[in-house]
Amino acid sequence: MHFETLLTYLTLTVIGLLPMMNPPAAATVLLGLSKGKDKKYIVTQAKSVGINLFVALCVTFFIGSSVLELFNISIPSLRLGGGIIIVAIGFNMLFPRPEVSNNDPGQESIALVPLTIPSLCGPGTMALIISLAAQIATYENHVSMTSVYSGVVIGFMIVSLIAAFTLSMAYPLLKALGQNGINAFTRIMGFLLICMGVQFFTLGIEETVQVIHQLL
Repeated sequence: MHFETLLTYLTLTVIGLLPMMNPPAAATVLLGLSKGKDKKYIVTQAKSVGINLFVALCVTFFIGSSVLELFNISIPSLRLGGGIIIVAIGFNMLFPRPEVSNNDPGQESIALVPLTIPSLCGPGTMALIISLAAQIATYENHVSMTSVYSGVVIGFMIVSLIAAFTLSMAYPLLKALGQNGINAFTRIMGFLLICMGVQFFTLGIEETVQVIHQLL
């Protein structure tokens, strides 16, 4: 195993994914959806996100392209679907439903959807990882593939740990803002999520139009 190659791909993976994922933005989503919850709930969700994110990244890297081909799903379609989900989440945050009394703070889990998918591992992240996997598959034999894949997987692990730690820091901010601050913050983030979802949707439409134009 070539340590230099491993370190190179580990670094490239972390540097490439963190800006795309934007864990602080996911932390704000957790903050907006955790109104009325306690510290244990937020920490539990953050840990679950770390595990779910690592699994999602590995699955996308190793079989993501095959899954998309199996179901004949294109990247533009992935962006369109992700955009719709994000808009729906943002709409519920901007116009929250009346709260139902619930004494069990751990009953509802938001770790997988929307925190892991599509907040952290969204269409852009998936497209980047699938592109990376396709590029690595074309490498010649002189490259140590064990080091390459090990570096990428360890990079996924580090990114997942960073995301989990960032989300776990949402509780101090939750306490600092107070109930009124959380209500206002939730609506602001809901509006921003709607804008993000519309942007994903628009990009998906643009890519679809480009594909259709190339076929004509």
